[in-house]
Amino acid sequence: MTAEQTLFSIFSSVALISGIMVIRAKNPVHSVLFLILVFCSTSGLLLLLGLDFFAMVFLVVYVGAIAVLFLFVVMMLNIKMAEITENLLRYLPVGGLIGFIFVFEVLLVVDNDLIPLLSITKPRASLLTEYFQIYSTFFFQSFIALIRGKINLTEWNLDRHDLVNDLEQAITNLTTIFQGTIHHNEWVSKIHNVTNIEAIGQLVYTYYFYYFLMSSLILLVAMIGAILLTMHKGMKSVKRQEIFEQNARQFSKTIQKIR
Repeated sequence: MTAEQTLFSIFSSVALISGIMVIRAKNPVHSVLFLILVFCSTSGLLLLLGLDFFAMVFLVVYVGAIAVLFLFVVMMLNIKMAEITENLLRYLPVGGLIGFIFVFEVLLVVDNDLIPLLSITKPRASLLTEYFQIYSTFFFQSFIALIRGKINLTEWNLDRHDLVNDLEQAITNLTTIFQGTIHHNEWVSKIHNVTNIEAIGQLVYTYYFYYFLMSSLILLVAMIGAILLTMHKGMKSVKRQEIFEQNARQFSKTIQKIR
């Protein structure tokens, strides 16, 4: 087992155990702490995949903002342990159904390339069958070409070297099949390598800039709505700032000397 596979096993195990403890812990504060541990383990998995930008976003956004917000909200709420234990069995069927749907969706989405321990290679029998079909077609076409008139000595001398080279290449490829050392081109190393931030920027600001602008507009509307909700005129307890009255105040009438 390589170092990458060992780290993958550690991070994934910690993430799974912490995820279970999020719903099993009786103290809400402990649940939030286990949730932070899940986010940190997920960031480690993203680093193993080479997605350093997403790992940083996970730590900054989820751990630094959302998890801390959950922690403050849970600490400010007056939650009794008896209420949590009482409502646990009531929502168990609904939670089980949601969990089953979530696992089913994960199995549909997850690719084998994301899990190095479960990577499935192509069977040797299918490779042998594929190469046998390719080279049998080659030999059949060569035989038909010979029958059609390429038995002429002059043409044979001209094409002899090409045919011999093709036969040698075919024999070499068949030999590599049985040896298990099939040659393949590493196209990933030949393609120009770009960073995660550059790739995300090209996608977001070129192909998906409509969705980016729409999400920005939605966030702006949500911010304005939250401000308007706090400035409700019917609530007398909310303190407001009257800009016009403050600017119209005179200094002589505002300051009083107390003796």
